[in-house]
Amino acid sequence: MAYEARDIKGKDYWMKMKNLALFKHSNGNPLTLEETAFAIWNPDVDERPMTSMGILKIEKKALDKLKSKLKKYRISNLDDVFESKFREFGRPISAAYDM
Repeated sequence: MAYEARDIKGKDYWMKMKNLALFKHSNGNPLTLEETAFAIWNPDVDERPMTSMGILKIEKKALDKLKSKLKKYRISNLDDVFESKFREFGRPISAAYDM
């Protein structure tokens, strides 16, 4: 059984992808997991960018820390922060809005 030949991507490819991801981020566009990995990659320290799973693990760890800090202040859902039970929606008082 023969395996297909795969291209091994070099540092030039990774740097090009990093610059594209940073350009996309600077324009205010959201990044995918792969683009986030390219954007935070430091070529002086690491040989290649991390995987999408690595980005997800960082995100999960940060959310777990946030949840534990909120639990410390007994905040478990949005009703603990916002009192939506008695919230009323405002209405403009200007006659220009009446139709």
